[in-house]
Amino acid sequence: MNACRPIRFLAVAVVAGGAVFSTAALSGELPARGPIPFSAYDQNGDGFIGKGEFDAVREKRKAEGRPMRNALTFADLDQNHDDKISAEEFAAAHSSQAARPRGPGAGGGMQGNMPEFSEFDLNKDGKVTEAEFTDARTARITKRLQEGYQMQGLANAPSFEDIDTNHDAAISPDEFSVQRAAHQKQMRP
Repeated sequence: MNACRPIRFLAVAVVAGGAVFSTAALSGELPARGPIPFSAYDQNGDGFIGKGEFDAVREKRKAEGRPMRNALTFADLDQNHDDKISAEEFAAAHSSQAARPRGPGAGGGMQGNMPEFSEFDLNKDGKVTEAEFTDARTARITKRLQEGYQMQGLANAPSFEDIDTNHDAAISPDEFSVQRAAHQKQMRP
Protein backbone atom coordinates (compact mmCIF):
# COMPACT_ATOMS: atom_id res chain seq x y z
CA MET A 1 0.00 0.00 0.00
CA ASN A 2 2.86 2.42 0.77
CA ALA A 3 4.29 1.92 -2.72
CA CYS A 4 1.14 3.54 -4.12
CA ARG A 5 1.45 6.80 -2.20
CA PRO A 6 3.73 8.46 -4.80
CA ILE A 7 1.18 7.64 -7.50
CA ARG A 8 -1.62 9.31 -5.54
CA PHE A 9 0.56 12.41 -5.08
CA LEU A 10 1.49 12.29 -8.75
CA ALA A 11 -2.16 12.19 -9.79
CA VAL A 12 -2.92 15.31 -7.78
CA ALA A 13 0.19 17.06 -9.07
CA VAL A 14 -0.63 16.11 -12.65
CA VAL A 15 -4.17 17.43 -12.37
CA ALA A 16 -2.91 20.68 -10.92
CA GLY A 17 -0.19 20.98 -13.54
CA GLY A 18 -2.48 19.90 -16.36
CA ALA A 19 -5.02 22.50 -15.35
CA VAL A 20 -2.46 25.26 -15.63
CA PHE A 21 -1.37 24.17 -19.10
CA SER A 22 -4.87 23.52 -20.42
CA THR A 23 -6.23 26.97 -19.52
CA ALA A 24 -4.24 28.46 -22.38
CA ALA A 25 -6.12 26.33 -24.88
CA LEU A 26 -9.53 26.96 -23.34
CA SER A 27 -12.55 26.36 -25.49
CA GLY A 28 -16.17 26.95 -24.59
CA GLU A 29 -17.04 23.35 -25.33
CA LEU A 30 -17.75 20.89 -22.56
CA PRO A 31 -16.64 17.29 -22.97
CA ALA A 32 -19.29 15.09 -24.57
CA ARG A 33 -19.09 12.71 -21.63
CA GLY A 34 -17.21 12.20 -18.44
CA PRO A 35 -16.20 14.71 -15.82
CA ILE A 36 -15.75 18.37 -16.64
CA PRO A 37 -12.05 19.33 -16.47
CA PHE A 38 -10.75 22.31 -14.51
CA SER A 39 -9.98 24.23 -17.72
CA ALA A 40 -13.63 24.14 -18.80
CA TYR A 41 -14.67 25.80 -15.55
CA ASP A 42 -11.84 28.38 -15.56
CA GLN A 43 -13.46 30.46 -18.30
CA ASN A 44 -11.18 33.50 -17.89
CA GLY A 45 -7.96 31.45 -17.63
CA ASP A 46 -6.78 33.01 -14.36
CA GLY A 47 -6.04 29.67 -12.71
CA PHE A 48 -9.09 29.81 -10.41
CA ILE A 49 -12.78 28.97 -10.70
CA GLY A 50 -15.10 31.67 -9.39
CA LYS A 51 -18.68 30.99 -8.33
CA GLY A 52 -20.00 32.65 -11.50
CA GLU A 53 -17.78 30.51 -13.74
CA PHE A 54 -18.79 27.39 -11.83
CA ASP A 55 -22.52 28.15 -12.09
CA ALA A 56 -22.27 29.06 -15.80
CA VAL A 57 -20.69 25.72 -16.69
CA ARG A 58 -23.24 23.80 -14.65
CA GLU A 59 -26.11 25.69 -16.29
CA LYS A 60 -24.67 25.04 -19.75
CA ARG A 61 -24.42 21.32 -19.04
CA LYS A 62 -27.97 21.29 -17.65
CA ALA A 63 -29.26 23.17 -20.73
CA GLU A 64 -27.63 20.52 -22.93
CA GLY A 65 -29.74 17.91 -21.12
CA ARG A 66 -26.79 16.04 -19.64
CA PRO A 67 -27.24 14.97 -16.03
CA MET A 68 -24.53 15.47 -13.45
CA ARG A 69 -24.69 12.48 -11.14
CA ASN A 70 -22.60 12.57 -7.97
CA ALA A 71 -21.60 16.15 -8.79
CA LEU A 72 -19.57 18.11 -6.28
CA THR A 73 -20.88 21.53 -5.29
CA PHE A 74 -18.91 24.77 -5.29
CA ALA A 75 -18.67 24.52 -1.49
CA ASP A 76 -17.33 20.94 -1.77
CA LEU A 77 -14.55 22.18 -4.04
CA ASP A 78 -13.72 25.46 -2.26
CA GLN A 79 -11.99 23.75 0.63
CA ASN A 80 -10.37 26.88 2.11
CA HIS A 81 -13.59 28.94 1.73
CA ASP A 82 -11.97 31.85 -0.13
CA ASP A 83 -14.77 31.97 -2.76
CA LYS A 84 -12.54 30.60 -5.51
CA ILE A 85 -11.37 27.12 -6.42
CA SER A 86 -7.71 26.54 -7.19
CA ALA A 87 -6.45 23.70 -9.38
CA GLU A 88 -5.12 22.02 -6.22
CA GLU A 89 -8.50 22.21 -4.45
CA PHE A 90 -10.23 20.90 -7.58
CA ALA A 91 -7.81 17.96 -7.85
CA ALA A 92 -7.97 17.13 -4.14
CA ALA A 93 -11.77 17.15 -4.03
CA HIS A 94 -12.08 15.01 -7.14
CA SER A 95 -9.42 12.59 -5.90
CA SER A 96 -11.29 12.05 -2.64
CA GLN A 97 -14.59 11.65 -4.49
CA ALA A 98 -12.99 9.19 -6.91
CA ALA A 99 -11.66 7.14 -4.00
CA ARG A 100 -15.19 6.42 -2.77
CA PRO A 101 -16.57 3.22 -4.32
CA ARG A 102 -19.98 3.52 -5.98
CA GLY A 103 -22.10 0.49 -6.76
CA PRO A 104 -21.11 -3.12 -7.36
CA GLY A 105 -17.60 -3.58 -8.67
CA ALA A 106 -16.85 0.14 -8.39
CA GLY A 107 -13.43 1.51 -7.70
CA GLY A 108 -11.32 0.77 -10.78
CA GLY A 109 -10.81 3.91 -12.83
CA MET A 110 -9.02 1.97 -15.56
CA GLN A 111 -11.24 -1.10 -15.61
CA GLY A 112 -12.93 -0.29 -18.93
CA ASN A 113 -9.68 0.74 -20.56
CA MET A 114 -7.00 -1.56 -19.25
CA PRO A 115 -3.49 -1.11 -20.62
CA GLU A 116 -1.66 -3.66 -22.70
CA PHE A 117 1.81 -5.01 -21.93
CA SER A 118 3.18 -3.18 -24.99
CA GLU A 119 2.18 0.17 -23.45
CA PHE A 120 4.57 -0.52 -20.56
CA ASP A 121 7.38 -2.19 -22.52
CA LEU A 122 8.73 1.13 -23.73
CA ASN A 123 11.96 -0.19 -25.27
CA LYS A 124 10.17 -3.23 -26.77
CA ASP A 125 12.60 -5.78 -25.32
CA GLY A 126 9.90 -8.13 -24.02
CA LYS A 127 10.16 -7.11 -20.35
CA VAL A 128 9.19 -4.11 -18.24
CA THR A 129 11.73 -2.64 -15.85
CA GLU A 130 10.68 -0.59 -12.82
CA ALA A 131 11.70 2.62 -14.63
CA GLU A 132 9.58 1.71 -17.67
CA PHE A 133 6.68 0.78 -15.40
CA THR A 134 6.85 4.11 -13.57
CA ASP A 135 7.25 6.15 -16.78
CA ALA A 136 4.42 4.37 -18.58
CA ARG A 137 2.05 4.57 -15.59
CA THR A 138 2.84 8.27 -15.12
CA ALA A 139 2.18 8.98 -18.80
CA ARG A 140 -1.08 7.03 -18.69
CA ILE A 141 -2.32 8.81 -15.57
CA THR A 142 -1.31 12.20 -17.01
CA LYS A 143 -3.14 11.55 -20.28
CA ARG A 144 -6.34 10.33 -18.61
CA LEU A 145 -6.40 13.24 -16.16
CA GLN A 146 -5.92 15.74 -18.97
CA GLU A 147 -8.86 14.10 -20.74
CA GLY A 148 -10.93 14.79 -17.63
CA TYR A 149 -11.23 11.25 -16.28
CA GLN A 150 -11.35 10.65 -12.55
CA MET A 151 -8.66 8.19 -11.62
CA GLN A 152 -10.46 5.89 -9.25
CA GLY A 153 -8.60 3.18 -7.44
CA LEU A 154 -5.08 4.62 -7.69
CA ALA A 155 -4.53 3.98 -4.00
CA ASN A 156 -5.17 0.30 -4.68
CA ALA A 157 -3.19 0.04 -7.92
CA PRO A 158 -0.59 -2.74 -7.85
CA SER A 159 3.02 -1.73 -7.41
CA PHE A 160 5.88 -2.94 -9.57
CA GLU A 161 6.83 -5.37 -6.80
CA ASP A 162 3.28 -6.77 -6.70
CA ILE A 163 3.41 -7.63 -10.40
CA ASP A 164 7.03 -8.85 -10.51
CA THR A 165 6.18 -12.08 -8.68
CA ASN A 166 9.50 -13.83 -9.39
CA HIS A 167 11.45 -10.77 -8.16
CA ASP A 168 13.86 -10.65 -11.08
CA ALA A 169 13.54 -6.83 -11.43
CA ALA A 170 11.45 -7.14 -14.59
CA ILE A 171 7.80 -7.83 -15.39
CA SER A 172 7.34 -10.49 -18.03
CA PRO A 173 4.32 -10.66 -20.35
CA ASP A 174 3.07 -13.63 -18.29
CA GLU A 175 3.36 -11.76 -14.98
CA PHE A 176 1.58 -8.80 -16.54
CA SER A 177 -1.21 -11.06 -17.86
CA VAL A 178 -1.68 -12.73 -14.48
CA GLN A 179 -2.05 -9.33 -12.78
CA ARG A 180 -4.43 -8.09 -15.47
CA ALA A 181 -6.61 -11.20 -15.20
CA ALA A 182 -6.70 -10.89 -11.41
CA HIS A 183 -7.73 -7.25 -11.72
CA GLN A 184 -10.47 -8.06 -14.23
CA LYS A 185 -11.78 -10.83 -12.00
CA GLN A 186 -11.80 -8.48 -9.01
CA MET A 187 -13.79 -5.86 -10.97
CA ARG A 188 -16.59 -8.25 -12.00
CA PRO A 189 -19.77 -7.91 -9.94
